[in-house]
Amino acid sequence: MKHLFPTEIPDPVAMRNFGIELGRHLKSGDVLALVGDLGAGKTHITQGIAEYFGYLHEVTSPTFALVNEYITEVEKSDLIHFDLYRLEKSEDLLEIGWEDYLERDAILIVEWADRFPELMPNGTKCVFIEHLEQGRKLSYDLV
Repeated sequence: MKHLFPTEIPDPVAMRNFGIELGRHLKSGDVLALVGDLGAGKTHITQGIAEYFGYLHEVTSPTFALVNEYITEVEKSDLIHFDLYRLEKSEDLLEIGWEDYLERDAILIVEWADRFPELMPNGTKCVFIEHLEQGRKLSYDLV
C-alpha cells in the first residue's frame, strides 16, 4: 500500500477512485485512519473503498451517528465507518464499544482518528490528507 503514496488528487471523483484502489490493499482486521481537515475528502475515500468491496448503497459520513456499518454484497469484508469529530474525550469512544469493534472481523475506517491516537491499535494504516491550492496531497504512515 505504501507504493500508492505520496500522491496528489485533483478532485472528489479522483479521490473516490483512489479509495477504490486503496480498497484493494485492505483486508478484514485492518484499521484505516483518515486524517484531514473538514472537507478534505475522507468520506470520498470511504465511498471508493465501499464501492470496491461491493457495497451498493449510499455511504455518508457518520458525523451524528458516530458509526455506520456497511454489510458488503460480496464476501470480501464488511466495513465499519467511524467519524470521531464530535467526540470530546477518549472515554466517549470506549463507551460506544470501540474495543468490541476492534475484535470484529471487518475493516474499520476511522475519520478524525488523530483526535484519539492513543486508542488506535498498532498497525493502523494512516492516510493524511492535506489541502493544496488545487486538490489534495495524500501521504501514508503506520501507527
